[in-house]
Amino acid sequence: MSQSLHLAIRTVHLLAMALLVGGAAGLWAAARRTPDDLHALATGYEWVFWAALGVLVLTGVGNLGALGAPGPATRWGQVLLAKLSLVTAFVLGSAIRSLAVARTDRTTPLAAWGERAYGLTTVTLLALVVLAEVLAHG
Repeated sequence: MSQSLHLAIRTVHLLAMALLVGGAAGLWAAARRTPDDLHALATGYEWVFWAALGVLVLTGVGNLGALGAPGPATRWGQVLLAKLSLVTAFVLGSAIRSLAVARTDRTTPLAAWGERAYGLTTVTLLALVVLAEVLAHG
């Protein structure tokens, strides 16, 4: 893979993660301040979330291929396994969150659980960023 293509893939990967973290953090804050508008914001974010998550998975595979994964017995391999396990749990939890948003309407207050759901989403994404940083830089 050429150096410029690898840089482009990593840049898209980072931008997608920034979009996910920023959106989740914004909704976390919005749930605390403006619960009336939360449903429209959450619905829009969920569409963007799944598109950006797809981009993250695709570009993550490209990044992994460029880095070359050593076996699971190495420290790097163990961190990768931890990250992939967290990603799996995160995707399942996000599916539940997305379904909950889809099942509500404007009359259902999301602020009660939305603050916790988007707070947990933000914290989990930040944990994934830390694990990614360890994988990228040791």
